[in-house]
Amino acid sequence: MGARRAASTAEATDRRRELLDRLAEVIAEDGLEGVSIRALAARAHVSIGTVQYYFSTKNDLLRRVWEHVRDEAASRFLDSGVADQPPGDRLERLTDLLIAPDSGDILARVWLALAARAAHDPEIAALHRDQWQRTQDILAGTLADANPDRAADATDAAAELLALLDGLTIAVLTEPGRMPPARATRLARAWTGAWTGTP
Repeated sequence: MGARRAASTAEATDRRRELLDRLAEVIAEDGLEGVSIRALAARAHVSIGTVQYYFSTKNDLLRRVWEHVRDEAASRFLDSGVADQPPGDRLERLTDLLIAPDSGDILARVWLALAARAAHDPEIAALHRDQWQRTQDILAGTLADANPDRAADATDAAAELLALLDGLTIAVLTEPGRMPPARATRLARAWTGAWTGTP
């Protein structure tokens, strides 16, 4: 009986993840205006009832896709092995991970759509604040490790760097001709190089 229940739970987790992957695609392609239980059902080739089994409302969909994108980004971070790198290398890798790799990057496009919604949706705003505070804290610790002489300034520097990376990602997503990823990375590396004192 326990094995059957475990298999059923794993299947439900896989189905939920599949639905969230399809929802991320909808948002990346059509923005939040394209989000509905009906649109997700059509994209995933399942019934509306199946979607409603996992997500009761549009707001529930948006909260869950935010968490899904957060978890996918965390997976990229952990899979990169960045935590085990020396501080300067870790700072560069974090910077690279926080810039959209191209204008079609699904995670970055969903992040942008949800960050814009956070301006008028208290639930999404709370999720955004929590995630970006944790991201800023990681950056601050890395900046302090990379330049211990400037550790007292690391929190403000992390806020500045995160704002720069957010802006660069928005530009990569919306103005790829003016701001291709390579240029965004070069600008971010100039900032981190000035912090660490390396060219």
